[in-house]
Amino acid sequence: MNKVIYKIKKIPKPLLSSVIYMMIVFFQSGINLITTPIFSRLLNTQEFGVTTTYNSWFSILSILITLNLSSGVFNNALIDFYTERKKVMSSFFSIGIVNSILILVFYLFFKNTINSLIELPTILIIFMIVQCLLTSAWSFFLAKEKFDYKFLKPLIFTFIIFILNPIFGYAGIIIFPKYKAIAKIIGCNVPSFIVYFILMIYIIFKGKKIFDKRYWKYALSFNIPLLPHYLSGILLASSDRIMIQKMINFETAGIYGIAYQLSLVVQGVFTGINSALIPYTYKKMKVNDIYSLRKYANIMMYIVLGVCICVTLLGPEIIKVLAPYEYYSAMYVIPPIVLGLFYSFVASIFCNLEFYTKKTKFVTFATCLGAFINIFLNIVLIPKFGFIAAGYTTFIGYVIIMILHYCYLKKLQLLYIYDLKSIFLICITSFIVITCILFIYDFILLRIIIFILLFLLILISKNKIIDSIKQIKED
Repeated sequence: MNKVIYKIKKIPKPLLSSVIYMMIVFFQSGINLITTPIFSRLLNTQEFGVTTTYNSWFSILSILITLNLSSGVFNNALIDFYTERKKVMSSFFSIGIVNSILILVFYLFFKNTINSLIELPTILIIFMIVQCLLTSAWSFFLAKEKFDYKFLKPLIFTFIIFILNPIFGYAGIIIFPKYKAIAKIIGCNVPSFIVYFILMIYIIFKGKKIFDKRYWKYALSFNIPLLPHYLSGILLASSDRIMIQKMINFETAGIYGIAYQLSLVVQGVFTGINSALIPYTYKKMKVNDIYSLRKYANIMMYIVLGVCICVTLLGPEIIKVLAPYEYYSAMYVIPPIVLGLFYSFVASIFCNLEFYTKKTKFVTFATCLGAFINIFLNIVLIPKFGFIAAGYTTFIGYVIIMILHYCYLKKLQLLYIYDLKSIFLICITSFIVITCILFIYDFILLRIIIFILLFLLILISKNKIIDSIKQIKED
């Protein structure tokens, strides 16, 4: 046991933080994935479609309420207001409180119109507004802990939520069998609400700062111009499900939602990796340690590539475990979605430098264009080719965003910071390998052999991987 602890302590903090937060986000997203085999059998495809639609609208509403202040601007604030971080956090969070009240009042005035538009009952929409606010408390807490390479408290909270959320969701369905979708959504969030409420009180009590003109001006001037970027990013990820529901039906949205559950976990893992990469990027850029940053970014991209290949290889089996037969066609959208998420991760690495240098105007343009193209292609292709087309339109959207960020970094003369040859090689490899895997989806034995060979390759390269890790410098 002592040897294991010693080896863990020898891992550079930035890399250990990335791995731990990758696990944390996996458990957060993985709650839905792991429990999908249960809930997909307790709910019919229409009821499952309601939960999928709820999650899509939640993603959009959370941006409007929180302005995504726990993301880019908060990382900058943690450096610019290093000695005032608790005050900054409580002040930023109070903006979400004001927005949630305003949006709730607006909703109550136009309740019938909004209900008919998004096709969800009043109880779920009010619940959604509260959930958006409380979840932001968790996001702020997590961002601060990541910045300091701390992970014990987030790990404990995540484990509690991971265990209790599905239990309460299952109990809700059993207690309210006539309202399964509503019971599942509310039940699966009760433990989260308790934890997040405690964190909300902690943030306000520790910060003791509800309104501060300086902090509010800093936050709003930075993030309001980025709102189209954040909303477009959500639309790029969520519009497929909403449009499938509107253009086809809830049942088909539910089938697509199974593949989306898997993609959420993959995206969550990548978000966790990048969230740990952001503070490392900021700190290394500040001291001009380009070599360490380049090495670290390369390692993260290889990890992401490995995850993408493994998920794609096992895609059909994962879907078969997650859901009954009527959902099996969802497996064919896994390769394009996963490939799109890989290119999205590469784009986020480019984007980190834009946020660090505070040159964020182009970020909005790139994401908006990618989302617009995705929606336009959905309108054209979904009626002709069905829900599978949505996976490919999402992939195209992410590729366009990545290329645009590459071009902008070139204009800013910041491309030298990354190892472009490795990035190009990894991008080409991901496209070729994942495309080839799609064509062997009917050959399970061949896919298993490739998975084993990939595992052996990692074992053979173990020493080289360890040497690369040792070259990463901490703060």
